[in-house]
Amino acid sequence: MNESLRRPRGAHRQQKVLDSLRRDLASGQYRPGAQLPPERELAARYGIARNTLRRLLDELAEDGLLERHIGRGTFVRGTPGSGQETPANGDLSSRLRGASPADLMEVRLIIEPQVAALAASRATAEDLGSIEENLRRSIAAKGLAEFEHWDAQLHLSIFRAAKNALLLDYCAAINAVRNEPDWYRLKKRSLTPERRLGYDGEHTEIVTALRQRDGEAARKQLYRHLSGIRDTLLSLDG
Repeated sequence: MNESLRRPRGAHRQQKVLDSLRRDLASGQYRPGAQLPPERELAARYGIARNTLRRLLDELAEDGLLERHIGRGTFVRGTPGSGQETPANGDLSSRLRGASPADLMEVRLIIEPQVAALAASRATAEDLGSIEENLRRSIAAKGLAEFEHWDAQLHLSIFRAAKNALLLDYCAAINAVRNEPDWYRLKKRSLTPERRLGYDGEHTEIVTALRQRDGEAARKQLYRHLSGIRDTLLSLDG
């Protein structure tokens, strides 16, 4: 087949992938504020080259569906008219974005340990597999951006296991805040190699409690984990 016939086929394939990406965003597969998987993973999932994927993601960003940040990744803004725009999480996302680190961490400490307790009793085998995979990837992550992505995915998978749609919306809003530049800079200042090792260990203890269906242990471990993060962030923010 000559080159002139191959080009239309390639263009047709790219359009199909672009349409598929739009459908996935509209379906809520990727929540507003969530970070998309790494380009390597997405390219393999959709069966295209990474440079082709980048062009398609850039096109979706130009349409206002995604936000692309060099060195940090690609984040979902939402699908216009679908009820999933980033501001349409009610006012929760915008309110959390404007919250102080002290206020935000206080809310997290009230809600998230109890979510872990719910997840311990409600998680399916598939949920636990996803949680463990996200833990593995967060421990193996290289650099802050990759660690932040898998850290967020780990917490998100615990929320999913709790089987409560309202709590899942709260988690999506929290993850949107984590991607804000001011918060990212604060995390960058706080995440020393020693703290990173500590977080890996604390995450492992949380996942172990979930695997053992020990809700009280999961609650206590997550509370201890978030308390340490709060104390660190507040000492830097002051």
